[in-house]
Amino acid sequence: MILDTVTSSILDHLFKNKKINYSQFSDVEKQKCLSILLPLDITIENFFQNSTFSESDRGQILFNLMKQDVDILALGEHLDWKKFELFISTIFNQVNYTVLTNFRFKDELTKYEIDVIAFKLPYIFVIDCKFYRIMTSSLIKDAVEKQRERVEALVESFPILSDELTKKLLLPIKRKLFLFPILISWRDHNIQFYQNIPIVPYNQLSGFLQEIDENRENLFYLNIRLN
Repeated sequence: MILDTVTSSILDHLFKNKKINYSQFSDVEKQKCLSILLPLDITIENFFQNSTFSESDRGQILFNLMKQDVDILALGEHLDWKKFELFISTIFNQVNYTVLTNFRFKDELTKYEIDVIAFKLPYIFVIDCKFYRIMTSSLIKDAVEKQRERVEALVESFPILSDELTKKLLLPIKRKLFLFPILISWRDHNIQFYQNIPIVPYNQLSGFLQEIDENRENLFYLNIRLN
């Protein structure tokens, strides 16, 4: 499983700050490179001379890479859980969700961390990103149960957290919101739901979001309302 020269060069520079001799790219490789760098609106030269990139820049480039005709298994060897969370955040950004990552809170007994929270009226998705190479049934069920606990704790703590979440997610006041726990995985698997909580491979996420209006009553969710 080997990535093409352009893809591996971009990843090595983007995440490892590796110096790349891009002058040796062929015309076809330069064109592909430009198509991947399109979200940054910069030249190939500027990209490979730059040594700092924002999380948004990294997410946009990962998103574009996923849309290219690349070997997904080979690409997976260059990713980790943190890059996967970044990629999932970008998918939600692309469809106009407000996104909050690595949100931490606590109750009287437990500290919690949520990988991604994504909001677009009237939905809040509380997301656990699973970058497992192998997704067994027991791992999925255990992850779902823990995510449900996080969501229930989040709703219980919402009166305390509401000001922070309203500011960071731009939540509206005097509206009932639907809050869904969801697992998003790197690999395909046989389990689609557990306890009415969806387990969605990343490559099916766009379709899932498009159908949420018609399917929401079949899913586990909790309501919150801002006064």
